[in-house]
Amino acid sequence: MRHWPIRARCFLAGWFLSWPALSAFSAPPPAPPDVQAWPVWSIEQPRENRYVSTHGLRAFAGGYSEDGLEFWTFPLQLVSNYRLAFVMDGRNEDALVHLASAEVDPLGVTRRYAGPGFTVRERIEARGRHPGVIVRYQLEGRPIELRVRFRPSLNLMWPAAVGGQELAWDAKANGFLISEPRKRFRALVASPQATTHSEPSNDRRGSEFGLPLFVQLAPQPCGAQRCAELVFAGQSEPGEDVHATMAALQAAPIDDDAARFRRDAQLRITTPDAEANRALQWAQIALEQAWTCNARLGCGLVAGYGPSHGARRPQYAWYFAGDGLVGTRALIHEGRFERAAEELAFILRYQHPGNGMIWHEMSQSAGFLDWAGDYPYMYVHVDIAFDFISVLGEYLHASGDQAFLRRHWPAILKAYRYCLSTLDPDDGLPRVPADKMSANEQDRLTDELTLSAAWVEAATAMSRLADAQADTVLAGQAIEAARRARQSLRTRYRDEAGQRWISGFTHAGKAGESTSPADLAAIRSGAANTAEAEATLRQLSSPAYLTPWGLRSRPDTAADYDPEAYARGSVWGLGTAMAAETLWRAGQAEHAAALWRSLVPWADADSPGHMHEVMRGDRPEPQRESVPEQTWTSAAFLSAAIHGMLGLDVDARAKRLRFAPQAPADWHRLDIEDVRLGEGRVDLRWRRHEGRTELEVENRGAPFLLVWEQRGGGDAAPHVIERRMAAGKTRLAAP
Repeated sequence: MRHWPIRARCFLAGWFLSWPALSAFSAPPPAPPDVQAWPVWSIEQPRENRYVSTHGLRAFAGGYSEDGLEFWTFPLQLVSNYRLAFVMDGRNEDALVHLASAEVDPLGVTRRYAGPGFTVRERIEARGRHPGVIVRYQLEGRPIELRVRFRPSLNLMWPAAVGGQELAWDAKANGFLISEPRKRFRALVASPQATTHSEPSNDRRGSEFGLPLFVQLAPQPCGAQRCAELVFAGQSEPGEDVHATMAALQAAPIDDDAARFRRDAQLRITTPDAEANRALQWAQIALEQAWTCNARLGCGLVAGYGPSHGARRPQYAWYFAGDGLVGTRALIHEGRFERAAEELAFILRYQHPGNGMIWHEMSQSAGFLDWAGDYPYMYVHVDIAFDFISVLGEYLHASGDQAFLRRHWPAILKAYRYCLSTLDPDDGLPRVPADKMSANEQDRLTDELTLSAAWVEAATAMSRLADAQADTVLAGQAIEAARRARQSLRTRYRDEAGQRWISGFTHAGKAGESTSPADLAAIRSGAANTAEAEATLRQLSSPAYLTPWGLRSRPDTAADYDPEAYARGSVWGLGTAMAAETLWRAGQAEHAAALWRSLVPWADADSPGHMHEVMRGDRPEPQRESVPEQTWTSAAFLSAAIHGMLGLDVDARAKRLRFAPQAPADWHRLDIEDVRLGEGRVDLRWRRHEGRTELEVENRGAPFLLVWEQRGGGDAAPHVIERRMAAGKTRLAAP
């Protein structure tokens, strides 16, 4: 698969939530029931290298302004190269020249244009599960018209395709109707304010489908301004109709979409660092924006968003089970158990029916293809089954959802047996079949330290899952398998002479170079002793690995180091966040905080509020193959903060909450609100001053056991307070 400061502000739901009445030509969307503050990320230079996007459950629009946007109603690409022009004084003027700013919020994107005597606001939104996108324009000042240019597509996401596309002007809808001979797939680009337009031509001798089109809009009075709207509707399923979708989008309420991003019932983290607070909040938003629904495949997390680069695939905007599991960890850590369960069930739905393997990736168009039979992408990564069991273990621990476990137990057992099938009988460690791969796609190793460490975690998790199912025999077998693997891991991957960890072995038996993921996996698995772990952490904190913007995947001293390479020296957001979490768990708070905080500027490196996949290893620039909105980077950044820095661990079955904060030295307060524990909620307000630490706990649920572990300076053991928390507020103090 694995192929800096700006103003941000929050304001009450404004003109984009209560759009001026468009009564002259359409009904305005109803105002939301509860006016609330929405986070808005503002950028004042959106013309170059700033990706902007809007995300719905069935639709998406995004792109770089200088290249034009693309519009999707999964799995269909409707159009690409969407550009706006202003018609004034008898001439057309590229709107990009007047693009002054852009504002992104959870529900859409607004671009603002300013010219001599006029301003234009362009609001792009998707709504609910409607397969379409609506663009609304609001104009002030001198009268101008809008000319919208785009290239028609009407094509399924790669590798499926639609042939024989045709264009016609639909006079009743006042727009272009794009179709194919069977009328199964259709798109409508229409506006009540459309006046003139390109003349569609289906002359097979003299025209080519896909040439740029335009539609010109004459905005109409709407209060003190003038307004227009343009709808992009798609149709790919029986029962869908582009005209009905257009009407639905024009009248769609904001309520359901707004509810997905409500803050008052979600985990909220407030630190003394406003930029960190903003990055954390937007990581949560990005995770929810990755939730999409495909009419044939179901709903799940997509891996990210970015431009299609000439292919009909907006980067990673399809389904990857491995990426989904990273996102699921973050959902678990922030207490969004229902969404986590949906993702886990979605992953299990496509488990290999024969051997129990967990799948790797699915195109949005997989429902129109024999995806598993004709393409080599579905069942190729052995590591995902291991990760699935580990994440499922975390889910059960935090949620206590025994019903999910019982309902899916046969499928879970099949996934575990698949893991067992990969083990070498001599050492109890997994091997990668010749026709498969593990996490390292570039080197195609026969076995990897990271995979073996994942087996230790999976077997440990399976022991707990089996115990929850009252299967004591399986629980004992699994914990013994984990113990044996941990011992074997040292024997196979520890190079005592070189005092290093071997990342894996090629099919020719050659030992692989050390990598930061492998070194960290040795620590997480428990294979590294204390001295080795400390030496590894010191090494990873050296300039060869560490940059001000994150951790290199390989040191710049390695023979094959390439700062521009995807996996041989670049800086991965996922790897950096995972390293920070590992450092916190090892008690290396200072280094962990520095590493985690190096990711905060990533949220403003390109797409506002979203994080890239990979940065170069020699300077803080996105690597050429990187995706501007990479879900797992945002998810891992969030998980590292909750599970690492805050040390939050919810044990639902034991009704216990562990809080082991390791805040940066310059932070003297932390507010963590709406920690979910069973059916209740807990607020934690932590303060540090004059050598004393205080904690206020507000319990809005059933009594629970609080375990507060407060670290002091140096290597001193943490001060531990265990207290039964009744409902209401309780104040505690630690030296």
